[in-house]
Amino acid sequence: MIVSRALILSAALLSALLAARAPWAAVVAAAPASARERAAEIVAALRDYRASLEALMPLREQELAGAIKLREQRREFLERGIISRKEFEETEAAVARAEDKVGETRRAIAGADHAMAEATTARALAGLPPLGPGGYERSAGLIRFNGTAPWTLKPDTAVLRQFFAARFGRPLPVSAFGQTPLHDRMGFDHRDALDVAVHPDSPEGRALMDYLRAAHLPFIAFWGAVPGSASGAHIHVGQPSPRISVRR
Repeated sequence: MIVSRALILSAALLSALLAARAPWAAVVAAAPASARERAAEIVAALRDYRASLEALMPLREQELAGAIKLREQRREFLERGIISRKEFEETEAAVARAEDKVGETRRAIAGADHAMAEATTARALAGLPPLGPGGYERSAGLIRFNGTAPWTLKPDTAVLRQFFAARFGRPLPVSAFGQTPLHDRMGFDHRDALDVAVHPDSPEGRALMDYLRAAHLPFIAFWGAVPGSASGAHIHVGQPSPRISVRR
């Protein structure tokens, strides 16, 4: 009975993850009175969505542990000639499917964290006056710099990738390149923006912000939207994402 409920919950949440419209899309389409209110509603919906994913994760990890245990039992049966190679391979396939589900849920949690960071940033920016050209400001939870140099997504991202790889010996951790389905659902125009998954307080984050300021390129750095966690922390390169209409 417990397993059945777990499978039903897993299927329901998986459908939500893969739906063309995310669980918060209906909230976005409601068009509240202000951008700040709209962003606040998105944050609240995302918080509930993330909580449902957190509840799902132990069930999927339990499913994976059970599949691994069964595989080891059947490995012994295979060695003793009790079952066929095909029967054993079926248990290996079940482990692979369970691993995929765990990975899928982890990616969904990371996506929800990033979305919450985007929405929380939008909510904060909606209550702040615009910066003048070259303006720099550090406030609770975010840093913004209104660089005066033109930013173009593809060529400038290529330069950033080269800088980061030369400095840190690994690829630039891009979490969103231009417009994504996530931004469509949230109603943000992200077509000429880049999100980099580095914490602003990390050596990588500080170096990236120093580079962007020296190059006069605009950015917004955000610490994250989940209390006590760095999840969602990132640096948005380019101008803030203005709102766009959401298709129903």
